[in-house]
This record gives sequence, structure tokens and C-alpha cells, in this order.
Amino acid sequence: MTQPTTSIQDSTVEQVVAFVRAGIIDGNFSPGAKLLPRQIAKTCGTSFIPVREALRVLESEGFVTFMHNRGAWVTPLSKADLQDIYMIRIELECEAVRHAAPFTKVEIAHLDDLLAQSLDRQEHRDHTALIVLNREFHFSIYEKAGSPRRLGLIDQLWLHSARYQRLSLNYRHDGADTEHRRVLTKIRRGDHEGAATALKSHLETTVQLMSGQIDESES
Repeated sequence: MTQPTTSIQDSTVEQVVAFVRAGIIDGNFSPGAKLLPRQIAKTCGTSFIPVREALRVLESEGFVTFMHNRGAWVTPLSKADLQDIYMIRIELECEAVRHAAPFTKVEIAHLDDLLAQSLDRQEHRDHTALIVLNREFHFSIYEKAGSPRRLGLIDQLWLHSARYQRLSLNYRHDGADTEHRRVLTKIRRGDHEGAATALKSHLETTVQLMSGQIDESES
């Protein structure tokens, strides 16, 4: 049976959305850069129409901004956006740590191993691997709260904070290793309130660090 045209087109739009979104997060499409729909269409092997629809989806997500008679542009990084994202992240993620179930020795060993791998990747300046390991460390903790809905909200916020996280690695010489280890030390002791406090400090440090860098780029 032939697949309906609408289903094929929807699938193509989703592919273009994923391609452009990943490019924005990875920095291949720089903040404030103009997006060229026909070039994107050529790269994705599709027509102009799915690209146009994909850019509208990305506009609704906040990754793309349309300017009247000037086309689509990558939404710039901004101090206000950074602070808004991280304020909500702090609330959701710290509560997840507070409500986390006790960690087993195996789970703590896994977190230890993730930090060891992260430090090694930081020394090799492998930012791509470092971002993956950082996410696994955080989400291995948040999953223990047993709240899929909260985890889904955190996941969405991480999607939007990814550009700031990637940029912060240019200024974090230890890849936040010290801050992560403070969180893990509290978890190891069963002090989830202390772990939440350490996490809050960690996230606030990122905001302070990146706020200064964004101020410099905007001046």
C-alpha cells in the first residue's frame, strides 16, 4: 500500500527540523546567523516547502526568529534567555535531587565512572563527548526521582540550554568537575538536601560565567 503523501511530507519536515536544530545546538548555525532555506533543502535532499515548515516549527521552539522581509535567522543567545532557562532548571532539577530515591553502590560507582570519563575527555578537549557524559551524569540522578513528567520538562529545558552549555566549556577549564564531585559527595552520604544545594550552586555558577561572556559579546 502506498504511503500517504502527507505522512511522507510530515516525516521530511521532522528530518529537516532535527537537522537544523542539531546544527543550531552544535554551533554549525551560529547565533544570529541567517538561515538559507534553499541551501538547507539541498543539503537535506528535499524541496523548499518542508524546509519552510520546519523553520516555522523551530520558530515555535524558540530556535529560529523570522524578521519581516528578511527571512529566518538563528535566535541569538541572550542574557535574559540564559537566566530564564536556568531559573526554571534550578527549580525543577534541585527538587528532583531532593526527591530522589536512595542510590545503590552500583549507581554511585556509575556516577563516579562518568566523572572520571568526563575529566579525561576534558583533558583531550573533546567537548562533544563531554556534553554527552555531562547529560548522563545529571539525568542518572534526576531519574531517581521517579517522575517521568518532571524528567520530560527537564529534558526540554536542556534542549534549550544546550547552546549555553556548549559555549560554557570554552571557559570551564575543569569541565565543572569540582562542582559535580560536590554533588556526588553529598549523594554518597545520603544527603540529598545538600546535593540539591550543591547542584544549585553549580547551575548558578554557569549562569554567572556565561552572563559575563554574553555581556562582552553584546557590547
